[in-house]
Amino acid sequence: MASQASQAAPSWSASYRNSSQGRRRRTTCYCGERLVLVTSSTAENPGRRFWGCVNYGIGEECGYFVWAESEKEQEVARLKRKITGLKGKVTTLERMLTMAVAVALELGWMKCKMLIE
Repeated sequence: MASQASQAAPSWSASYRNSSQGRRRRTTCYCGERLVLVTSSTAENPGRRFWGCVNYGIGEECGYFVWAESEKEQEVARLKRKITGLKGKVTTLERMLTMAVAVALELGWMKCKMLIE
């Protein structure tokens, strides 16, 4: 069901933009059925949770859609992923710098050795 729901997420995004964050969360969709919590597997929103119609993919659905978390929570998650990526880049650059210093020291030692001889 997650793969089916993930295909619907982009087409439902307009409904989310029109919804009000200040309202109390609904317990039923537009057709009166209970809501289900689904995890998106799209490239744009991997792992992001949303509430949708229980009938999605198995019958007549009403198209109800709302993200389960606020925009701030999504932004925090995005920033955490970015920080993780940047930490990896810093680690790579530190290794490269260490290697460059080691090479420079070795070349300096070799030059000193040649001057002494």
